Order: sequence, then structure tokens, then C-alpha cells
Amino acid sequence: MLSDIRPPESPNSPATGDATRVRRSAANGALAQMVITSLLVLIAFGAGWFGNAYVNQGRYISSPNELLIHQAWVDINNNFVVTSRINQKQMAYAAISAMVTTLGDTGHTRFETPEEFAQENQQLQDQGMVGIGVQLSGGGDKPLRIDEVFPGSAADKGGLKPGDLIISVNGASIKGYTIDRARPLITGKSGTQVTLGITRPTVTPAKTFTVTLTRSTFTVPTVSTYSIPGTSLIDIQLTQFSANADSEMRKALEQAKTANATGIILDLRGNPGGYLDQAQAVTSEFVASGPGKNVLIEKTRTSQSVVPVLPNGLATTMPLVILVDGDTASAAEITTGAIKVHRPEVHVVGQKTFGTGTVLQTYMLADGSALILGTQEFLLPNGASIYGKGYMPDTPVALPANAAPLTPLVASETSVGQQQLIASHDTQLLTAISILAPDSAYAKAAA
Repeated sequence: MLSDIRPPESPNSPATGDATRVRRSAANGALAQMVITSLLVLIAFGAGWFGNAYVNQGRYISSPNELLIHQAWVDINNNFVVTSRINQKQMAYAAISAMVTTLGDTGHTRFETPEEFAQENQQLQDQGMVGIGVQLSGGGDKPLRIDEVFPGSAADKGGLKPGDLIISVNGASIKGYTIDRARPLITGKSGTQVTLGITRPTVTPAKTFTVTLTRSTFTVPTVSTYSIPGTSLIDIQLTQFSANADSEMRKALEQAKTANATGIILDLRGNPGGYLDQAQAVTSEFVASGPGKNVLIEKTRTSQSVVPVLPNGLATTMPLVILVDGDTASAAEITTGAIKVHRPEVHVVGQKTFGTGTVLQTYMLADGSALILGTQEFLLPNGASIYGKGYMPDTPVALPANAAPLTPLVASETSVGQQQLIASHDTQLLTAISILAPDSAYAKAAA
């Protein structure tokens, strides 16, 4: 999820590294730049370690490559002429990040500073986040667009709406800025203010104005629902596999049953993943348990094991369509693939997913930073791997260039009716509706 906060993922994150997660990282541009500029320093664990290692090389250095790293660290610290430019913590962080980059587990295995790690865990534990409370898309050669405004957030209180475009921050134009470049300008501490220049193209004529927001704590809804007008279908969005994902999903499914829903659209677009146990639990809501019913296969360097489907799922026979896109990753890919393997009649609509294929373990480092490392590869229940390839929907549908997903949260916030939904240009959602309700007005719009 691209928002004014950095997406997270992890369970209770004990210091021993037994926290199991499967979530894509939202890489930070500044960190990437730091990695690129640190290629000469491939690893560092702190000045104390290296100083001690210099005296006790035989004890600490076990390979010629480690010796190279140690020599580079010592040479830089002892000989670089502009001593004020030597930042040992930055060297250490950049070096670890560079090592991780060489593994090629893009968007998954990663290094996080103490601040990044704390923020990530906050979101996955469903604790309040600080910011203006929006989800963004676009950036670069496209305008920076607000896709969602989270309930009770500063943006919500300030009257911002999905579809608004951010054109300036504190009076300075952000034309051409990527999300990673704009995010540090928009985010900040609770109680501080930011002034945004906004264009609202959803009204005629388009409206341009400024709004000053006071950053505050907000919560990203884990599950949002929307009843498709003119049908008995329920659209359920799962934003991430956080600690309460399954409990919130069960509430939504219970409500769907009470409403006599005849079908469910599970929107996993933009879902970066989260806890593995939540992927297991959510998948089990849609797949009946039994012999040979597995959510995934975990493959280590030396062995394989299966993660079984849990009993008592609430929607194991409910007609279902799953929506995915290029930002559907990790736990969301596991859930998508497992449901499709066990229920071939379920259609997956959208675009090829991100292609994460590892299960993560968290290893805490001395200063509270974290190495989040892929220690297992996950396979779909049929043994297929999506690592680096992504999951290809059986019903591929791309969004038009000028369209954004109409999620249940946005549709509910803006009270979208049937005609507005048809005119939304969300071809993926319209296709899903037409599959489950082929005789509805939406089927013609999707054709």
C-alpha cells in the first residue's frame, strides 16, 4: 500500500528472529540512494565490532571476503581526509543494505532502521499511525493522486476526497515528484502542520485550493465492505494481513451471510502481505479443510513442510472472484494462489502480481535495527513457485491509464451508486461483478 506512511509487516518480532512474515517492502528512495553510494563498504556492524575485530582478526574473520570488508572499514576510518564526513552508523546501515540488495529478493528481504522497523510493526499490529491519513498513487510523470482518505484522519477532517491531486506542499510545487520523494514532505510528527495545494478534477470546473492539515494519529482499516448496488454481491477489501486480518474478515463474512449475499468479490489489489498465520487463516475462510488441503508449502534449504487449511471456514462454497494487481504481494499472493488451486471455479481478475516467493524471519541487530531475511521459499499447494514471476490471473484485465481502483472504502466513503460505479472505469471491478452477476447492468459495462 502506497500511503503517507511506510507500509509494514511482521508479527511480535522477538529478538531471536522467530517472527514469520510474508510482506512486500515499500522501498525508500533515500535508502536506495544510500545503498548505491556505499558499494565500497559492503558490511559493517558498528565501530566497536570492527575495532575489536582488528585486534582479533583470527577469531572474527572467517573468510577472505570478510577480511576485505574489515580492511575497507578500517582504511576509511583511519585515512579519509574529511573526517567530518565519516558517519559510522550510516556506513554500517548502508553496508548492510547493500549486502541485502545483492540477494536479489527485491521488495522482500530487507534491512530496516529502528524507526522504520517500529513503524512497520505499529501498522501490522493495527496501532495508530501518524500522518495526514491518505493512500497515494501516481507521481513522477503523473500527478500525485489521493486514492483513499482514511476515516478520522487529518485529511478526512480537512475535507480531502479520493481523486484529489496534490500539486504543492507548503507552497512549493511537487510536479514530477515520485511518492518516495514527496512522502517526507507530507509526513511529520503529530501536532505539526502541512499545507497542501489541491486540484479537484472530479468537479466541473476543476477546483484548485489549499488546505492546512494538522498531522495526527489515524488507523488504516484492515477490512472494508461495500454492497454492489442492484445486486446481492458484497465487495470486501483486505488492505493487509495484519494481526486482526482474519477476525475482521470473519466479521465481514458474517455480515455478508446475514445480508443473504450470493457472491463475494475479494479485493486484494495493493495488498503488500503481512503475517503468515493470517494468510493461513484468511485462506481457510474460503477453502474447506481436509486431507491434502494445504495453504502453502514451505521450502527451506534442506526440507519441505506444509501449512494446512484450518477448519470452520465461513465462505468455503460462496461464489467468489479475487481482484489482484502488480502491488498484490507476499501473503496476498499465497491466499490468491491457494484459493485458486483448491477452488478452480474461482476467477482471479486483474494483473500479474508482484512475485514475492519467500517467507521472512526477523533478526534484531544490536541497536534495534532489523534484518528481515527470507529464510524459506513458499510454493503454492500444487508445488508451483511464483518467485520473481508473479501470479497470472486467469482473467487478465488492465485498468485504463486514467483510472484508479474503486475500492470498497472509497465507494462507501463517497456513497457510489450504480451509475457512478459503471462510470468509474474500474474495469477490473466491473469484470468481477459481471462474472458473478452476468445478467446485471454491470456486465454490459464490462464488455
